Amino acid sequence: MLSTVVISCNTFLLSFAQPVVKTAVDKNEFLIGQQFTVKVQATFSGEDYYIKWINIPDSIQHFELIEKSKIDSVFTNQKLAGLSQTFILTSFDSGKWIFPSFSINFNPVKNDSTINIFTDSLPITVLYSVADTTTTLKDIKAIRQIQVSNPIWYWVAGVLLFLLMVLLLVWLYRRRKKNKKFQLLLSKVSPYEEAMQELDKLKQFNLSVPKEVQEYHTKLIEIYRYYLSRKENADYLNKTTSDILINLKNNYSDKEIVNKSATALRFSNAVKFAKYIPPFTDSEANQQLIKDTIHLIESTATKNKL
Repeated sequence: MLSTVVISCNTFLLSFAQPVVKTAVDKNEFLIGQQFTVKVQATFSGEDYYIKWINIPDSIQHFELIEKSKIDSVFTNQKLAGLSQTFILTSFDSGKWIFPSFSINFNPVKNDSTINIFTDSLPITVLYSVADTTTTLKDIKAIRQIQVSNPIWYWVAGVLLFLLMVLLLVWLYRRRKKNKKFQLLLSKVSPYEEAMQELDKLKQFNLSVPKEVQEYHTKLIEIYRYYLSRKENADYLNKTTSDILINLKNNYSDKEIVNKSATALRFSNAVKFAKYIPPFTDSEANQQLIKDTIHLIESTATKNKL
């Protein structure tokens, strides 16, 4: 099962049966500057699909995104059966507009073809507030003289404050970078030996408990990231999955290293972010996949020395 999970970057989740997408808006008409809510729900089977969720940008033509909720997961019989997310938006352009649709990609596990389902486009009317003609009009106030002051001291203070902030940021960056290097060189054993020791410690997790399953996969990816950081003397701890795969592709000619890494990282990300609880055999197989990848990297490094 694990060897077939090779998919694109971003957040991928597991799904099932023929997917269904629903879009709802709390109101189609409101005053300029007021807020409205769009809710997107997708129903699918977590065993049959991998899903790439929608990504609504902060600014759309005629609309501004104010806030978006976390992605909520729906489970049926402890299996992922759906996702939903709520978006709060506003508009400062009066008129009748169409809130655009966005694509959700469903990638079947047993099929290379992708199912693209679009959310509904929504008609939205933005109105100006009605002027209140019942209030009494007030006289225009007389023009007041403005005292002109010399702003040079404000400029001097602003420049000094800016320079202090720059110096503080540089100092913090150098200190953080120095501490990171020290921590990576702290271990007395080789990166390979340390990784194998840490992977053996994962046996203490109970893979029948959902919370421990998520901790297991989080720790598994941390071990692999730390191994790569020590092995290549580079920072892999703060890289995204996509950045890690790009670096591996540039540093190793063996495509199997990249393929195995992609499968293992994305499977553990699905468990961590989508709250997917896999069978314990799949979790153990994912650990073995990490071990196999580390062995391949060590083998490649040995060949390069010869």
